[in-house]
Amino acid sequence: MKISRAAIRLPFIMSAALFLTGCLAPETINADITTEGYDYTLRVESTVADPRAVMAAAEGRLTEQDDEGARRMAANDTDMPGFERFEYVGEGRFELVVNHAGTLEADRGVGFPNTRGGLRNDNYLRLERLDDGTIEISSPEIPAQNLAQHEELPFEPAGTVRITPAPTDRVLDHNADRSPAMLDRAYVWNVDSWEDRIFIKIVPQGQ
Repeated sequence: MKISRAAIRLPFIMSAALFLTGCLAPETINADITTEGYDYTLRVESTVADPRAVMAAAEGRLTEQDDEGARRMAANDTDMPGFERFEYVGEGRFELVVNHAGTLEADRGVGFPNTRGGLRNDNYLRLERLDDGTIEISSPEIPAQNLAQHEELPFEPAGTVRITPAPTDRVLDHNADRSPAMLDRAYVWNVDSWEDRIFIKIVPQGQ
C-alpha cells in the first residue's frame, strides 16, 4: 500500500511475508485460547488496522490503488494456518478470523495474527513455551514514552480475551480482570485501551 512512511511504528511488528504494510494493530478483538499441557487452541475474531492507512483514509489520502493493493495482499495470505477469513474491508482495515490448534514447541512461539510463529514481537497475542517448561501467553507491553503516540491514532483496541487452562495445569501468575468462577474456568481480560496488556504464565501438567 502506498502510504506515507512517516508512520507511527507500533511495537508489534508483523512479518513482512504476512503483512506487507509493515504493521497492523487490533481495533476489535474477541479471542478464546485454551491450553492442555503444551497443546493449545486459538480462536480469534478481529478487525485489524494499518494505522498509516487508517490515518490516510481519515485525511482523504487513501486511493483506490491503495485499496486494491490491500485486497491483493489479503488474498495472498489467506493460506496462513488457521485462517478462516482474511479480507480487506476498506479504510485500512481487515476482517480476520483465526481458528488454529497445535502443540507448542520449545523456542518457537505462535499466536495472532502470525499463526506460523516467528520472532518474539511479531504478534499481538503470543503463546510461547519457555526454557523452564512454563507457558507464557501475552501481548506486547507498550513503554510509557510511546503511549502518547498510540493515543494519537484514530482508534483504540476494544474486545475480550479469554484464556482457559486445563484443570490439570497450574497458573503461576496473571493480570486478568476476572479470575475463574465456579461455572467458568476462563481468565478474562477486557481490552479497551493501549495500556491494557494480557499476561499469564502456566505450568503444564507434569512440569
